[in-house]
Amino acid sequence: MNFPDKFMKVSHRIMMATVLGLVMAAPPVFAAQEKTGVVDFGKIMQKLPETKEAESTLQTTYAKLQKESAAKNQELQKAVAEYKKQGSSLKPAAKAQKEKELNQKVQAFQKFQQEQGGLFEKKQQEISAPLRQKVITAIESIAQKEGFSVILEKNAAHYVTPENDLTFKVLDKLNIK
Repeated sequence: MNFPDKFMKVSHRIMMATVLGLVMAAPPVFAAQEKTGVVDFGKIMQKLPETKEAESTLQTTYAKLQKESAAKNQELQKAVAEYKKQGSSLKPAAKAQKEKELNQKVQAFQKFQQEQGGLFEKKQQEISAPLRQKVITAIESIAQKEGFSVILEKNAAHYVTPENDLTFKVLDKLNIK
C-alpha cells in the first residue's frame, strides 16, 4: 500500500467511525424516517487541492523518519557484526557484557521505531484534521440548507438515490471541479 493510500485510508476510517457513532447515538432519527443523504468523503478528500500538499509534507516527513531509522539500523547491524567477529575470542564475562550491550541497543532501536511511528501519526493527524474539518463544515452547511438530518458515508450504503448523494454539492461548495 503506497503512502497516499494510507493517508486516505486513515481519513476514511476516522470519518466512518464518526458516522457510525452518530448513527448509533441517534436511532430515533432513523425511526422518524428523516431525510438522509450520503457523501463520498474519500473522493472529496482526494480532490481537495490541499490534500496534495498534505501528502507531500507527510511524504517528506516519512522519508526523513525512514532515513533516521535506516541510520540507526545500520549502527545496530554494525554492532552485531562486530560482536560476531569478536564473539568467539571473548572471555565469558566480556561476552556476556557485549551481549547485554547488544540487547540494550536492540531495545533502544525498537523504542526509537515506536517513537518515530508515533511522531508520524501525530504529524498525520495535525495535517489531516483541518482538511477533514473543512469538508465536514461544507457537509453540515449543505445538510442544514437542504433539510438533511443524517449524512452517511456513501461507501457504507447499499443503495442511494442520486438526489440523496451530496458529494457533488459538497465539491461545488468547496469550489472543487
